Amino acid sequence: MMVMTLYGMDFYEFMLRLFIACVVGGLFGLERKSRGKPAGMKTNMLACAGAAIVSVIQLMISNKTAAVGLDITSLKADPTRLTAQVISGLGFLGAGVIMTGGDKVKGLTTAATLWLVAVLGIGIGYGFYYFILPASVMILFLSYLIKKFETTFIDKRKIKKIILEYEHSDDLESVIKEIAKEKDIKILVDKKISEIDEGENIIIKKIMHFSLPRYVSSKYFFNIIGKFEEVISLTRIN
Repeated sequence: MMVMTLYGMDFYEFMLRLFIACVVGGLFGLERKSRGKPAGMKTNMLACAGAAIVSVIQLMISNKTAAVGLDITSLKADPTRLTAQVISGLGFLGAGVIMTGGDKVKGLTTAATLWLVAVLGIGIGYGFYYFILPASVMILFLSYLIKKFETTFIDKRKIKKIILEYEHSDDLESVIKEIAKEKDIKILVDKKISEIDEGENIIIKKIMHFSLPRYVSSKYFFNIIGKFEEVISLTRIN
Protein backbone atom coordinates (compact mmCIF):
# COMPACT_ATOMS: atom_id res chain seq x y z
CA MET A 1 0.00 0.00 0.00
CA MET A 2 1.47 3.30 -1.11
CA VAL A 3 1.84 5.97 1.59
CA MET A 4 1.76 9.58 0.43
CA THR A 5 4.65 11.71 1.65
CA LEU A 6 4.92 15.46 1.16
CA TYR A 7 8.17 17.34 1.96
CA GLY A 8 9.35 14.71 4.42
CA MET A 9 5.99 14.33 6.23
CA ASP A 10 4.13 11.03 6.00
CA PHE A 11 0.36 11.43 5.59
CA TYR A 12 -0.56 8.94 8.31
CA GLU A 13 2.02 10.44 10.67
CA PHE A 14 0.46 13.87 10.10
CA MET A 15 -3.06 12.56 10.79
CA LEU A 16 -1.83 10.72 13.91
CA ARG A 17 -0.20 13.87 15.29
CA LEU A 18 -3.34 15.86 14.63
CA PHE A 19 -5.54 13.22 16.25
CA ILE A 20 -3.34 13.15 19.34
CA ALA A 21 -3.51 16.96 19.51
CA CYS A 22 -7.31 16.79 19.36
CA VAL A 23 -7.42 14.19 22.13
CA VAL A 24 -4.98 16.10 24.35
CA GLY A 25 -6.79 19.39 23.82
CA GLY A 26 -10.13 17.71 24.46
CA LEU A 27 -8.89 16.19 27.72
CA PHE A 28 -7.67 19.56 28.97
CA GLY A 29 -11.03 21.02 27.97
CA LEU A 30 -12.83 18.27 29.86
CA GLU A 31 -10.89 19.17 33.00
CA ARG A 32 -11.86 22.84 32.60
CA LYS A 33 -15.46 21.93 31.87
CA SER A 34 -15.67 19.74 34.98
CA ARG A 35 -14.71 22.80 37.03
CA GLY A 36 -17.35 24.98 35.41
CA LYS A 37 -14.87 27.08 33.42
CA PRO A 38 -15.99 28.71 30.15
CA ALA A 39 -13.32 27.21 27.85
CA GLY A 40 -14.58 23.67 27.35
CA MET A 41 -13.57 20.61 25.37
CA LYS A 42 -14.24 21.97 21.88
CA THR A 43 -12.43 25.29 22.50
CA ASN A 44 -9.29 23.60 23.78
CA MET A 45 -9.38 20.93 21.10
CA LEU A 46 -9.53 23.52 18.31
CA ALA A 47 -6.69 25.55 19.81
CA CYS A 48 -4.47 22.50 20.28
CA ALA A 49 -5.24 21.13 16.81
CA GLY A 50 -4.46 24.49 15.22
CA ALA A 51 -1.14 24.72 17.02
CA ALA A 52 -0.23 21.20 15.87
CA ILE A 53 -1.01 22.06 12.26
CA VAL A 54 1.14 25.22 12.48
CA SER A 55 4.04 23.14 13.78
CA VAL A 56 3.74 20.57 11.00
CA ILE A 57 3.42 23.26 8.34
CA GLN A 58 6.59 24.92 9.68
CA LEU A 59 8.45 21.61 9.39
CA MET A 60 7.17 21.07 5.86
CA ILE A 61 8.15 24.61 4.81
CA SER A 62 11.69 24.02 6.09
CA ASN A 63 11.88 20.67 4.26
CA LYS A 64 10.51 22.22 1.07
CA THR A 65 13.08 25.04 1.23
CA ALA A 66 15.89 22.56 1.77
CA ALA A 67 14.62 20.41 -1.10
CA VAL A 68 15.19 23.20 -3.62
CA GLY A 69 18.69 23.89 -2.28
CA LEU A 70 17.98 27.09 -0.33
CA ASP A 71 19.16 27.99 3.16
CA ILE A 72 16.20 29.60 4.89
CA THR A 73 18.54 31.60 7.14
CA SER A 74 20.21 33.21 4.12
CA LEU A 75 17.00 34.51 2.58
CA LYS A 76 16.36 38.26 2.79
CA ALA A 77 12.66 37.64 3.33
CA ASP A 78 11.68 35.00 5.84
CA PRO A 79 8.85 32.99 4.18
CA THR A 80 7.35 32.18 7.58
CA ARG A 81 7.16 35.81 8.78
CA LEU A 82 3.84 36.51 7.08
CA THR A 83 2.43 33.30 8.54
CA ALA A 84 3.35 34.46 12.03
CA GLN A 85 1.72 37.83 11.42
CA VAL A 86 -1.51 36.20 10.24
CA ILE A 87 -1.71 34.04 13.34
CA SER A 88 -0.98 37.00 15.63
CA GLY A 89 -3.57 39.12 13.84
CA LEU A 90 -6.20 36.42 14.24
CA GLY A 91 -5.63 36.62 18.00
CA PHE A 92 -6.93 40.19 17.99
CA LEU A 93 -9.82 39.25 15.72
CA GLY A 94 -10.72 36.37 18.00
CA ALA A 95 -10.63 38.64 21.03
CA GLY A 96 -13.19 40.84 19.29
CA VAL A 97 -15.82 38.10 19.31
CA ILE A 98 -15.36 37.25 22.98
CA MET A 99 -17.95 38.92 25.18
CA THR A 100 -18.16 38.98 28.95
CA GLY A 101 -21.16 39.81 31.07
CA GLY A 102 -21.09 39.21 34.80
CA ASP A 103 -19.74 35.69 35.31
CA LYS A 104 -20.57 34.58 31.77
CA VAL A 105 -18.10 34.41 28.89
CA LYS A 106 -19.30 33.94 25.33
CA GLY A 107 -17.51 33.57 22.03
CA LEU A 108 -14.50 31.47 23.08
CA THR A 109 -15.26 28.63 20.69
CA THR A 110 -15.92 31.12 17.90
CA ALA A 111 -12.55 32.79 18.54
CA ALA A 112 -10.76 29.42 18.55
CA THR A 113 -12.56 28.44 15.35
CA LEU A 114 -11.47 31.67 13.62
CA TRP A 115 -7.88 31.04 14.63
CA LEU A 116 -8.02 27.42 13.46
CA VAL A 117 -9.61 28.33 10.14
CA ALA A 118 -6.79 30.84 9.53
CA VAL A 119 -4.21 28.14 10.21
CA LEU A 120 -5.97 25.77 7.80
CA GLY A 121 -6.00 28.56 5.20
CA ILE A 122 -2.25 29.04 5.61
CA GLY A 123 -1.69 25.33 4.97
CA ILE A 124 -3.86 25.40 1.86
CA GLY A 125 -2.05 28.52 0.64
CA TYR A 126 1.31 26.74 0.91
CA GLY A 127 -0.10 23.92 -1.22
CA PHE A 128 -0.55 21.37 1.55
CA TYR A 129 -4.24 20.88 0.81
CA TYR A 130 -3.88 17.10 0.40
CA PHE A 131 -3.23 17.02 4.14
CA ILE A 132 -5.31 20.00 5.22
CA LEU A 133 -8.59 18.88 3.62
CA PRO A 134 -8.80 15.47 5.38
CA ALA A 135 -7.56 17.16 8.58
CA SER A 136 -10.44 19.63 8.35
CA VAL A 137 -12.93 16.79 7.92
CA MET A 138 -11.53 14.99 10.97
CA ILE A 139 -11.64 18.12 13.16
CA LEU A 140 -15.23 18.87 12.11
CA PHE A 141 -16.23 15.27 12.83
CA LEU A 142 -14.55 15.28 16.27
CA SER A 143 -16.13 18.66 17.06
CA TYR A 144 -19.55 17.17 16.32
CA LEU A 145 -18.83 14.14 18.51
CA ILE A 146 -17.56 16.31 21.38
CA LYS A 147 -20.66 18.50 21.19
CA LYS A 148 -22.87 15.41 21.42
CA PHE A 149 -20.76 14.09 24.31
CA GLU A 150 -21.00 17.36 26.26
CA THR A 151 -24.75 17.62 25.68
CA THR A 152 -25.39 14.00 26.70
CA PHE A 153 -23.04 13.53 29.64
CA ILE A 154 -21.63 16.85 30.90
CA ASP A 155 -24.21 19.57 30.36
CA LYS A 156 -27.05 17.32 31.54
CA ARG A 157 -28.43 18.77 34.76
CA LYS A 158 -29.81 17.13 37.90
CA ILE A 159 -32.81 18.23 39.98
CA LYS A 160 -32.50 18.33 43.77
CA LYS A 161 -35.28 19.23 46.23
CA ILE A 162 -35.07 20.37 49.85
CA ILE A 163 -37.26 21.67 52.66
CA LEU A 164 -35.54 24.60 54.33
CA GLU A 165 -36.53 26.00 57.73
CA TYR A 166 -34.82 29.17 58.93
CA GLU A 167 -35.14 32.40 60.85
CA HIS A 168 -36.17 35.11 58.43
CA SER A 169 -33.13 36.85 56.98
CA ASP A 170 -32.87 38.82 53.77
CA ASP A 171 -29.10 38.31 53.86
CA LEU A 172 -29.46 34.51 53.92
CA GLU A 173 -31.83 34.52 50.95
CA SER A 174 -29.47 36.79 49.01
CA VAL A 175 -26.45 34.62 49.80
CA ILE A 176 -28.25 31.46 48.62
CA LYS A 177 -29.07 33.17 45.32
CA GLU A 178 -25.49 34.43 44.94
CA ILE A 179 -23.97 30.99 45.59
CA ALA A 180 -26.45 29.41 43.18
CA LYS A 181 -25.58 31.95 40.49
CA GLU A 182 -21.84 31.44 40.99
CA LYS A 183 -22.17 27.67 40.59
CA ASP A 184 -24.59 27.90 37.63
CA ILE A 185 -27.38 26.49 39.80
CA LYS A 186 -30.93 27.44 38.86
CA ILE A 187 -33.65 27.84 41.48
CA LEU A 188 -36.72 26.26 39.89
CA VAL A 189 -39.07 26.38 42.89
CA ASP A 190 -38.92 28.71 45.91
CA LYS A 191 -42.27 28.19 47.64
CA LYS A 192 -43.10 29.19 51.21
CA ILE A 193 -44.91 26.45 53.15
CA SER A 194 -45.39 28.22 56.46
CA GLU A 195 -44.45 31.35 58.41
CA ILE A 196 -44.56 31.47 62.21
CA ASP A 197 -44.12 34.72 64.16
CA GLU A 198 -42.36 34.01 67.45
CA GLY A 199 -42.04 37.61 68.52
CA GLU A 200 -38.38 38.37 68.03
CA ASN A 201 -37.99 35.98 65.12
CA ILE A 202 -40.08 34.86 62.20
CA ILE A 203 -39.61 31.18 61.35
CA ILE A 204 -40.04 30.42 57.66
CA LYS A 205 -40.34 26.99 56.10
CA LYS A 206 -40.15 26.63 52.35
CA ILE A 207 -39.65 24.02 49.68
CA MET A 208 -36.94 24.65 47.10
CA HIS A 209 -36.05 22.87 43.87
CA PHE A 210 -32.60 23.35 42.33
CA SER A 211 -31.29 22.49 38.88
CA LEU A 212 -27.57 21.73 39.23
CA PRO A 213 -24.90 21.04 36.59
CA ARG A 214 -23.66 17.47 36.75
CA TYR A 215 -20.19 18.61 37.88
CA VAL A 216 -21.54 20.43 41.00
CA SER A 217 -21.88 18.36 44.18
CA SER A 218 -25.34 18.86 45.69
CA LYS A 219 -24.04 17.66 49.07
CA TYR A 220 -21.36 20.34 49.06
CA PHE A 221 -23.86 23.02 48.01
CA PHE A 222 -26.43 22.10 50.70
CA ASN A 223 -23.72 21.83 53.37
CA ILE A 224 -22.79 25.45 52.69
CA ILE A 225 -26.40 26.54 53.17
CA GLY A 226 -26.83 24.41 56.30
CA LYS A 227 -23.88 26.08 58.07
CA PHE A 228 -25.57 29.49 58.30
CA GLU A 229 -26.73 30.46 61.80
CA GLU A 230 -30.23 31.31 60.61
CA VAL A 231 -30.84 27.80 59.25
CA ILE A 232 -32.80 25.60 61.67
CA SER A 233 -33.10 22.53 59.47
CA LEU A 234 -32.41 21.45 55.90
CA THR A 235 -34.11 18.25 54.74
CA ARG A 236 -33.36 16.71 51.38
CA ILE A 237 -36.38 15.27 49.59
CA ASN A 238 -34.32 13.51 46.93
